[in-house]
Amino acid sequence: MATLARRVERRTPFLAFLAQELAPREGRGLAAARIAAACTITVAIAMVFRIPLAAYMAYMVFLTSKDDSAATVTMAVGGGLAITLAVIFTLGLAHIALGDPAIRLPAMALTTFLAMFSVRTFALGPIAFLAGFVTVTMQSVVDDVPSTEVFTRTTLWLWVVVVVPVLTTILINLLFGPLASALAERGVKKVLTDLDTAITRGQIAGRLAQWRAILVPLIEKSRNPAAVQRLLDALVILEAYPGPIPPRERERLSYLARACLSALERRSLVAEVPPETESLPEALAATHAFAELQRELSRSGARQPAHTEHKPHQMFVPDALTNPAHWQFALKTTLAIMIVYSVYTMLDWPGLRTSIVTCFFVALGSVGETVHKLLLRLSGAIIGGLIAGLSIVFLLPHFTDIGQLSALTAVVALFAGWVATSSERLSYAGLQMAFAFFLGLLQTYSPATDLTVLRDRVVGILFGNIVMTLVFSTLWPESAITRLRAALADALRGIAALMRSPKDATMNRQHTVEALARADNFEVLSRFEIEMLPRQAHLPDLHGIERLAGATFVAASDPLSREVDAQAVAPLADWLDRAAHATAEGSALPPVADDATTIESGTAAQVAVSKLSIEIEHVATSSQ
Repeated sequence: MATLARRVERRTPFLAFLAQELAPREGRGLAAARIAAACTITVAIAMVFRIPLAAYMAYMVFLTSKDDSAATVTMAVGGGLAITLAVIFTLGLAHIALGDPAIRLPAMALTTFLAMFSVRTFALGPIAFLAGFVTVTMQSVVDDVPSTEVFTRTTLWLWVVVVVPVLTTILINLLFGPLASALAERGVKKVLTDLDTAITRGQIAGRLAQWRAILVPLIEKSRNPAAVQRLLDALVILEAYPGPIPPRERERLSYLARACLSALERRSLVAEVPPETESLPEALAATHAFAELQRELSRSGARQPAHTEHKPHQMFVPDALTNPAHWQFALKTTLAIMIVYSVYTMLDWPGLRTSIVTCFFVALGSVGETVHKLLLRLSGAIIGGLIAGLSIVFLLPHFTDIGQLSALTAVVALFAGWVATSSERLSYAGLQMAFAFFLGLLQTYSPATDLTVLRDRVVGILFGNIVMTLVFSTLWPESAITRLRAALADALRGIAALMRSPKDATMNRQHTVEALARADNFEVLSRFEIEMLPRQAHLPDLHGIERLAGATFVAASDPLSREVDAQAVAPLADWLDRAAHATAEGSALPPVADDATTIESGTAAQVAVSKLSIEIEHVATSSQ
């Protein structure tokens, strides 16, 4: 697979991206197998007991399945609570508004608005979102329900439709799912292995951000969060190395990475003479960072104290009532949902009801995020719909029992689950493959023979995506670059705080790393906006700030920080605070005093401060 990936990389970036995302890794096969097993069992139960909405039951497995068993159980319990609230609220609303569109339609709009507003502002937003989604979806089917009794029965069945796959998924993950700590250790091992290989080949440029994105979510899951933090520090320090790294330094860094990997695997490093330590400040800082990492990894497997500075959990975000972006996001989603509902109602085309589902699940904060998810949903829906269509035409006519249907479900769910276990850049396509396939295949309790249903549902997905894109790019368009700008400002503040407060170095380093991870994510998403939004000026270069963070981590490392002149870095920290404010406001960065010189013969600390000032100059000029 590695050879195939290298061959593909020489062809096109897109195929290289697919090869990287779909490549096998430790634990991925078992994760896809758990999803496939839960889907198969769920479909079999739905067919045997004739539970309605079998397609949604199978899809619930994908929605509740997470990387580790604890996260899966948390998501499943939240889903169960959400459907319980939704059923109660739907039945209560039905007594008031079931037969009166003048009440029902405003109630749909208000429920949608509150659900989407809570996603952005409320700690229990995901539960409110799922409850709102179910309530609105049920209100949209009122026109097709012949009587109040049928509507009540269908609503009560929804609880079973959600709870059965939730319980199945919980049971399978409790029996065979990995613990969060094991998943974190696996992630650290993967990063160290890839780092060793990349250093040996001299190909770490462009990959440091990817490794940081893998590690940041693992801090909360690891039994030894300090080790994850030390590895993140080392990855930021490597940003300070000028490229290409000399062969002897690559050899030394590779040795340090292998030593850490050996400590993680509780084995002795193969006897070899470590290369001599270089006198360059980045080399001294990297040596210390890897030594600290090796020391943390060599400790006992007992849980280490996690964060010394825990932020208190708040029920609402601080700007819930002051930031207009929250209510604008909710209003845009509400408008899109009401548009698609009105269109398919006026056209008398109830098969397009999947457009409402699309609008709920494709709604994200920025245009870049929405377009990114749109592309994943379209591609996944087309692939899943195509598989369902081919199955209806060529396979289902020959099926005679539930066992054969379960086998087909297992195969397709395994394929979709493999895609769904990719990174966030591709995983949503796997969910949409499964959604389109189940909607097309599981139409009734007998083999599906009508391609019209499949056509309508796929068209509904496409229609919902188009409406969402038009609404989000027209009304109060929120660019991913705006959120990139906020993340860059946070990174600059973290760097300034690290310069000023050596005592709080651990907290400030973590704040900086998390801000850089967010910035990398929004920088990728901003590429999907193309020319849909006006170009923003005075935006600092992300890679320049990453190099600046690396230079700061070097100067603030223990081997050098004691010798760094506090008076020399104080003006630099002041400039960074002003630059953070200017970046957040979208204005030009303040000028830098033109007195930076490269010191090559001074102490390592002096050289580190000199390189730090030069990187600040690069950041200042990058936004002009």
